[in-house]
Amino acid sequence: MSHRQSAYHEVMRIGFIIAVVAAALSTDLAHSTDTPNAPAGQNAVSRTSGVLNINGTPHPYLVEGTGPACIVVGPASMYPSLLSDQLKKRIRFVYVDFKNSWDADSPNRVENVTLDSLVEEVDRVRSGLGLEKVCLFGHSAPGLVAVEYTLRHPDRVSQLILVSVEPYFSPGWLKARKAFWETEAPADRKAALKRNIERFPDDLLKRLSPYDAFALSYVRNGPRYFYDASYDFYWEFAGKHLSAEMIDYFLNTIVADYDPRPRLESNDVPKFLALGRYDYNIPYREWDSARKTTPNLTSHIFERSGHFPMIEESTLFDDRLIEWLRRTSKEAPEQFPSESKKP
Repeated sequence: MSHRQSAYHEVMRIGFIIAVVAAALSTDLAHSTDTPNAPAGQNAVSRTSGVLNINGTPHPYLVEGTGPACIVVGPASMYPSLLSDQLKKRIRFVYVDFKNSWDADSPNRVENVTLDSLVEEVDRVRSGLGLEKVCLFGHSAPGLVAVEYTLRHPDRVSQLILVSVEPYFSPGWLKARKAFWETEAPADRKAALKRNIERFPDDLLKRLSPYDAFALSYVRNGPRYFYDASYDFYWEFAGKHLSAEMIDYFLNTIVADYDPRPRLESNDVPKFLALGRYDYNIPYREWDSARKTTPNLTSHIFERSGHFPMIEESTLFDDRLIEWLRRTSKEAPEQFPSESKKP
């Protein structure tokens, strides 16, 4: 057996094992109301689930945590494992299966999905859950939908949390991202990426399903995404069921030429922006001008993080986000005690 074939079978073997375990765990999670086997003496994170019926289409959802509601805009299956229990003691995160976008089983063709339809779906979820005003959480490119919703409906958004979200998206942005990698990435990081590409070459990816190819490509590009260039992120993708076609269509069509910066200059909704210094997918410097012109924006650059500061520097991320929520929450500031009052 060739080295390339051996690598392929090893990936499939490990991926299958992880996928089976992850699928079993996610099934337990979706139907549980409490954290199973919670350590003695610790409060379990509250979990409930249900289904919203929007225009005749079922939208399963999962709610984790206690406190003011925060809708996570993006793939519902991806974020429960990325947000800490510490945050869930202060925030009630709502993960919704957006049938019009990320779910691989969506009845809609990708060509029918637009930025308008995505924003409308978020609003239908908000109203369907009986929420008058809500916090929004957006990470990476799907966070642009949260930005657009906030721009269109500022009266319905209490706070906007953005983590590693592009300030704009265009061919110019892609050039800036490429230049940032070429000029800022050290030689050892570039060498790590080269090794990953040699280990998981393109012809291997072509043999996989679109989603598996997307997941493995993401893992292959780990040196671009993580402070630790050797970090293996496959665990987050295993057992998940997303539409790689929709993700590709979203990036290359829906937000291919999207720039919200001029409109953000007149938007007063409190905003929290978290960026990783070692995120070569979202160069932190590209936010410099927008950080100066966007009102009510609190930004942090996490010095030992890449694209996922919520797991790379989870304690610091949680502390800064909770403090910001405490300062900017008008309806329930008691949900976000200061450091000295933390239990």
